[in-house]
Amino acid sequence: MNDLKITVDYRETTSGLTDLLKNSGALVEIAKLSYGDYIINDTITVERKTAKDFLISIIDGRLFNQLSNLKKFCNHPILLIEGNPYDTEHNFDRMAIKGTLISIQTIWYVPIIFSRTKEDSRDILLMISRQLGTSIDVVPLRKGYRPKRIKSKQLYLLQGFPQVGPKLAKRLILHFKSVSKIMNASVQALTEVDGIGIISAQKIREILDAKVY
Repeated sequence: MNDLKITVDYRETTSGLTDLLKNSGALVEIAKLSYGDYIINDTITVERKTAKDFLISIIDGRLFNQLSNLKKFCNHPILLIEGNPYDTEHNFDRMAIKGTLISIQTIWYVPIIFSRTKEDSRDILLMISRQLGTSIDVVPLRKGYRPKRIKSKQLYLLQGFPQVGPKLAKRLILHFKSVSKIMNASVQALTEVDGIGIISAQKIREILDAKVY
C-alpha cells in the first residue's frame, strides 16, 4: 500500500486515526494544513468532524467558514462526519441538523460521507485513496459542453490538467494572462499561483514535457 499517501494536519494526530492509517500501511505525512484535516494522494481534501464537533461548529459558525475556504482553495473537498449527529448529548433541533446537511450538499456542493467509528473512517480514507490510484489513467469525457468564447475555451483547456478545477483555471489565466505563458511556465512560476503547490506544479509540467513514443 506504499502508493497510498495521506497528508494529515498535525492537530489531527491526537485523534487516533493517524495511527490507524499508519498501521494499515499507508504513507502518512504530518504537516500544517491550511485547509482540511486530510489530503489524499495530493488530490482530495477531507474535513473530518466527529458528530459532536459538527454540531458545535454549526453553533459557533465555524462550519460555514470552513466550507467557504474548502470551496475556495481546494478542488475536491469532502466532509467526513464520524458518528451520528442526530444522536449526541447535545439537545439540538433535528430539523436544523437536516437543513445544514442539505445545505452543505446542495448549496455548497460539498459531498458528505458518514462513518460510524475511527476504524470506519480509516477504511473510507484508504478506499478513496485506492480508487484514486485505479482511476488515475481514466480520462473523463466532458460531454455536452462545447465552449464558444475564447476565454471559455482557455478555461476548458486548462481544466484538463491534473488537479485544476474551474476556480484554479481562472486564477492561472489571471496570473499569466495567456495560455501560452502557462504552458511555458516553470514549476517555480506555477507555484506562485494561489492553490498550486510544488507537487501540483510538477504534475502539470510532467504532462506538458512528457514525450509520446
